Amino acid sequence: MSDLDDFKATYFDECSELLTELEEQFAAIEAGDRSSDRLNAVFRAIHSIKGGGGAFGFSALVAFAHAYETLLDHVRDGRIELSDVVATLCIRANDIVADFVAAARDGAALDADYGADEKAQFDALTRGEQAAVGEDEPMEEFDIDFVPVMVDLEQADEPDDFAAPPLAVDDGHWEIRFTPHGELYARANDPLLLLRELAELGEISVKAVLGHIPPLADFEPFGVYCSWEITLVAPEISEADIAEVFEFVEGNCDLSIVQLGALAEPRAASAAIAEAEEVEPEDEVPVLSFAELAETLQPTPPKAAPVAPAAPASLGASDTDDGENDRRSGPDDRRNGVQSIRVDLDKVDRVVNMVGELVITQSMLTQQMDETLRARYQELVRGLEVLAQTTRGLQDSVMAIRAQPVKSVFSRMPRLMRELSLKTGKKIRLETVGENTEIDKTIIEQLSDPLTHMIRNSADHGIEMPEIRQAAGKPETGTIRLSAEQAGGNILIIVEDDGAGINRERVLEVARDRLVVAPEQTLTDEQIDQLIFAPGFSTADTVSDISGRGVGMDVVLSNIKKIGGSVHVKSWPGRGTRMTLRLPLTLAVLDVMLVKVAASPYVIPLSSIVETIQCARASFSRMPTGGQVLQVRGEYVQVVDLAQRFEMTSDTNPDSRFVVLCEAEGGVKVALVVDDIIGQQQVVIKSLEENFQSIEGIAGGTILGDGNVALIVDVQGLKSSVTHQNAA
Repeated sequence: MSDLDDFKATYFDECSELLTELEEQFAAIEAGDRSSDRLNAVFRAIHSIKGGGGAFGFSALVAFAHAYETLLDHVRDGRIELSDVVATLCIRANDIVADFVAAARDGAALDADYGADEKAQFDALTRGEQAAVGEDEPMEEFDIDFVPVMVDLEQADEPDDFAAPPLAVDDGHWEIRFTPHGELYARANDPLLLLRELAELGEISVKAVLGHIPPLADFEPFGVYCSWEITLVAPEISEADIAEVFEFVEGNCDLSIVQLGALAEPRAASAAIAEAEEVEPEDEVPVLSFAELAETLQPTPPKAAPVAPAAPASLGASDTDDGENDRRSGPDDRRNGVQSIRVDLDKVDRVVNMVGELVITQSMLTQQMDETLRARYQELVRGLEVLAQTTRGLQDSVMAIRAQPVKSVFSRMPRLMRELSLKTGKKIRLETVGENTEIDKTIIEQLSDPLTHMIRNSADHGIEMPEIRQAAGKPETGTIRLSAEQAGGNILIIVEDDGAGINRERVLEVARDRLVVAPEQTLTDEQIDQLIFAPGFSTADTVSDISGRGVGMDVVLSNIKKIGGSVHVKSWPGRGTRMTLRLPLTLAVLDVMLVKVAASPYVIPLSSIVETIQCARASFSRMPTGGQVLQVRGEYVQVVDLAQRFEMTSDTNPDSRFVVLCEAEGGVKVALVVDDIIGQQQVVIKSLEENFQSIEGIAGGTILGDGNVALIVDVQGLKSSVTHQNAA
């Protein structure tokens, strides 16, 4: 991969982050927060996307983003009101920008008029017309009083040749010194555009300062040797208004803004400043005309280094800048700011795999230490204990690198809710809680589709129409609550609504019509609720773009199972429905209890275990259906004998066996009977589906320290299978 490809990859990564930020900002704007900070954040995001697109020649993206940026600029300074119509237009524009970015990333071509309607509406709004425009119109042209400067390098040492004409005397005189850095050009910013924007504030005069051009032998093709002195006459503006023009290049330039007051000859002050700071040229510097210099440099024309745009640095360029390159952050800067780097996820995955192998090796060494060796080699034992602690710390650190807040997924849901509300004609409000809960990045990438289908299901089947809600004594606006929380070694993602709940009679009727359930089969309420995840199942009377095809909830179940998670539904007729996703914190390393079943090792996730009981002290009973239950403190719990469940023969005395009491989905308990308990340890999870096939009741496999393979018990899967067997 070339350097340019690396830069492009970085740019597209940043675009993804910026587009996510746009979703978050507009979600807050729609919620009523229309502060200047929100608008500035939106403007910066679009400006950064446009700047990087210009560096790589994505002309269609740049053209649309420029028109969008112009609209946002008018909204920021109050010339256009951020009404609901304008906000809706901007949200649609975000999708179009995302499509342009995706097309540029994939090398695809969009239609020539893609986004033309929205762009025409941008232009109409900036001209003060209505938002609805039928056909595309040309972009608004800059109409400013800009003084062009022609430079002859032979006379560069004579300041008077570049002196600006005197301006009218006024109390609103400003002297601005603007010296761009190399990064400003590398990020596709053009000083000319800044000067044009500055000219909109008042009457300006511009002088180019070329006193720092080095000898030709020292000339750097990517060096910046030109700065500008600008005199601005604008009585009704403040220093903050001028600084705002340079807001997106702060940190990439040296900027000085000084108010001079009423001077009869402002260019005299400008010349004095230039003279005070002018660097004496060396005698041996050759004097060349511009044509000669251009001809000399023509064989190796400099090309702008394509650097993907980053979010603008914090504001506040100092007026006392000494001209040194302060962009190089020193140690103090690194300590005071958050530093980050981009790392390919594959590289992180390789580190995770190596940590997993280290965990296995450490476990193997620990198992080799019997009591004799422990007594004889105490230093070795202490070293292994330190190794175990260090390995655990390393594992936690690597897992933290992969962890990301679920906010990146939750931020996409408000827009989905807006679309569903418009399509269904229902009034729906979305609440999000726990957006900063962190989970493995691999799992986050699998969450988008399931959450989308779950929210669609709640909006279409759960929330009632406003008039029906009012008749039932409910607020006409329904609420869907999306939350995330950590529970032991799992993450719970909950989608809950205050709608009508699941119509169990209707669900059971459709299930029997489609032969999902046998006519004579009797199901519990919980089992009926779970039927909504059956393939091809839908209670919708008509097929729409929201529901009716019976694939949505099936996608939820299959996708969640692929990442080792589970789905639980609980419904209250007339009051609402709660769907809970139980997900592992990580897909790599797991804390488990190692048990023995018929001389074979199995592991049970430690986060699922409540307690262990010796069978000799347990109180077992039989149900009328023949199933075995365990009585624990007045509660009856289903019993699963793992030896019988996996069709193995156990020779262990029944009284010597153990019961491992586990908690399944929704707080429901299940008692697993095992032959022996070996101990607690960490294991590296290996997928069975990738290496063999999916097995009911088994969540995956692992390699133990002695090299043997142990299967990971799926507590929820065992609970569900026993429930279905008993119901049948």
